[in-house]
Amino acid sequence: MMNVDKKKIAGYLLFIIVFFAAGIYLSDFSFESREKIIARTQILMGTVVEVRTRNENEDRSNSAINAAFKEIKRIDDLLSTYNSKSTIWKINNSEKKKYILSDELFNFLLRCDSIWILTEGAFDPALGSLTKAWGFYSDTPSVPAQKIIDKALLKSGWKSVRLIDKGIIEKESLLLDFGAIAKGYAADKAIEILKSHGIKDAFVNLGGQIKVTGNSWTVGIKHPRVFNLLLAKLKIKNYSVSTSGDYEKFFFEQGERYCHIIDPKTGYPASKCKSVTVINKDGMLADALSTACFVLGPLDAMSLINSIPGTEGLVVNSSGNWFMSNGFKKFLIK
Repeated sequence: MMNVDKKKIAGYLLFIIVFFAAGIYLSDFSFESREKIIARTQILMGTVVEVRTRNENEDRSNSAINAAFKEIKRIDDLLSTYNSKSTIWKINNSEKKKYILSDELFNFLLRCDSIWILTEGAFDPALGSLTKAWGFYSDTPSVPAQKIIDKALLKSGWKSVRLIDKGIIEKESLLLDFGAIAKGYAADKAIEILKSHGIKDAFVNLGGQIKVTGNSWTVGIKHPRVFNLLLAKLKIKNYSVSTSGDYEKFFFEQGERYCHIIDPKTGYPASKCKSVTVINKDGMLADALSTACFVLGPLDAMSLINSIPGTEGLVVNSSGNWFMSNGFKKFLIK
C-alpha cells in the first residue's frame, strides 16, 4: 500500500478550498504556454496569496517575489486586529482615546476617511463590534439578539473617528477592522516592490483582490453560486480588480444566508447582492468600493461606479441579475 502524507494532502485541500473561495483569480492555467511563468503562493492575511511574474529572469523573479511576500506580511502586521504588536490591535484593546500614528498609517487612515466620504458611509472600517457580535471572528457565527446588535451599533461607525495632528481620536470605544481595504493596499505595495526589483510583468492575487502590471493578464470572476465556474473572463492591463461576494464567509440560519459584509446603517449583513466586481488602477480604492457597492445594492452601486473616473464594475444582485457599468464590456472576453 502506498504511504500517504495526510498533512500534505490536508494542506493541499486547504489551498484549493481557500483559492477557489476567492472571488477572482487567474484563469489561464495552461501548462503549454510558451510564456515563462514563475508563480509562488503563501497563506497571508487570512487567504492564499499568489504572486506571478512572466518572461523574467528566474533568480531576479524569485528575489522579487520573496520581497513582495515580505511586504505583504509587513502590511498584515501593520493593520492586524489579531497581532498584539500592531498599532491597530493596541487601539482596539485600549481605553486610550488618542494615538499618535506613523506617517504611513496616518496616510492610510486618511485614504479610508476619503473613501468613507465618497461612498457616504457604505464603506466603513470601524465595524469590528458588529462583525464580532455576529460571530464572524469565530468559527461559529450566528444571528445575535436585536439588543446585542443595537449595542454593537453604538460602538461602531467611522463617524466617531477624528484624524488630527498625525493622530487618531475616537469618540467611542470602537473596533477598527480594515478587512475591506487592507488587501487592496497590500496588492498596491506588493506591485511597487516588484517594480523596484526590475520586474516589468507581474500579477498579484490576495484572495479576490488582484493587481497586475505590464502586459495583459486574463482573470476570471468566480460564479457566486457554482463552485469552480467562471461568471466571466476579463483582460486586464495595469489595473486592479476586486470582488466581494456573499459566498466568502457566510452561514445559514433558519434557511437564510448571512454573509460577513455588514451594512453600517442596519447592523445586519448586506443582502442586496451576491457578487460585486470593481476595476480601478488603485487597488485600495477598488477593494473598498467592491464592499461599499455590495452594501449599496445594484442601482446605487452603478450610480457610484459610473460617477468615479477610471472605474468600472459588475454587480450580480440577489436574484442573479447582472448590472454593468458604462465601460465594463471593454474588459470582457467573449
